[in-house]
Amino acid sequence: MPHESLEEIYKLYEFNKTEPETLSCLIKSAIEKSDGIRNNFELCKDLARTIHEIFVRENFVHSLEVSSEDVEREMGCVGIDGSFQCVGGLGGIWYTPISCSRILFKGFMDNNPEVEVAADIHDINEIEYPAVEKEAEFRMLVGETKAINEWLSKGALSPQKVTVSIDGPIVDPPWFSSDKRYKEYLEDRCDVIKRCIEKNVLLIGCVKRIFGRYLINNIRDKLAKNDQEKERAKQFISDAHLISFVFTKLSMEHPNKVFHTTPISVSTTDETHEAYLKEGIDVFTVFMQKDLTSAPTRLDIPVLCGKSSDISERTAKAVKISALWTLPGQNWPLPIILAHYKCNIRKGCAEVLYNEMITRTTSPNLFDNIVKVKQEVRT
Repeated sequence: MPHESLEEIYKLYEFNKTEPETLSCLIKSAIEKSDGIRNNFELCKDLARTIHEIFVRENFVHSLEVSSEDVEREMGCVGIDGSFQCVGGLGGIWYTPISCSRILFKGFMDNNPEVEVAADIHDINEIEYPAVEKEAEFRMLVGETKAINEWLSKGALSPQKVTVSIDGPIVDPPWFSSDKRYKEYLEDRCDVIKRCIEKNVLLIGCVKRIFGRYLINNIRDKLAKNDQEKERAKQFISDAHLISFVFTKLSMEHPNKVFHTTPISVSTTDETHEAYLKEGIDVFTVFMQKDLTSAPTRLDIPVLCGKSSDISERTAKAVKISALWTLPGQNWPLPIILAHYKCNIRKGCAEVLYNEMITRTTSPNLFDNIVKVKQEVRT
């Protein structure tokens, strides 16, 4: 009998404890859903053949062969990511831990990267900021932008030999606001992006979870030649759903190749991207996959307005460097993975910190403690 983990044993225990009437209905539903998933998968395989034909016809997918020789040994990389957790508040004030990490590899696959982390617990007034998590995300992104700016100001390494990879899209957050603070953030972020480009620093936004439909919309609006092709593209749920089928087929046929799409301009897709465009930043997105076992990744690459002719060269370089920094068995570049782990605030950690804060405010006065309990709110 194979060894079962405690987690698997607990799952089986929970399954067996479920009442038989409920369990019977759920098992029947699971069987029906499984059949539906299988049929949908076969449909998508058929649809993907059409998408592959469109890509070949329009020369939309490209392949590269990469090796460590493609990058100079002194090529460094900076990985940047942020994290936050909203777990509890007292009297309308939420105490939210927010962190940001910056990982500096001074050379290609440097064995001793520099790790810098800034972390603090922020007071967020839910009367002033009703969307507490949105405010926490905003403050986290301000910190990420500051981390890029500080690194550029240090000038510790020759910028021409360094890539800066952000965990997430270039245009983040995906919402727009006329608030003064947001406008200041937008200006600061665009200024940092411009500084990177002017210093010939390759700035990449690495999007690990691909939920959008940029690729599907591009096929529908620009690549498809008829309504049938448009309709087949629209049946995919997301870009990740579509490109997984296409890249897997290509990688099985050519296992030593790195595949990527032609970059797509996304600067006019919504109000937020248009705001960056008004600041002089044109953002392109490209989908890539290192090998057969890797998940597809979306890379965002910014260029200055009027300089879109530079995007082909920047795309090839971004894909090569991202593939080189992705270790076997991993889906994303090492600097991004390490930056994520170093700044990641787990929910349990945030809860322990919050509990400690509340415990330390315990009063010998019964009145104080009763009022505090009535005011406390948790997620």
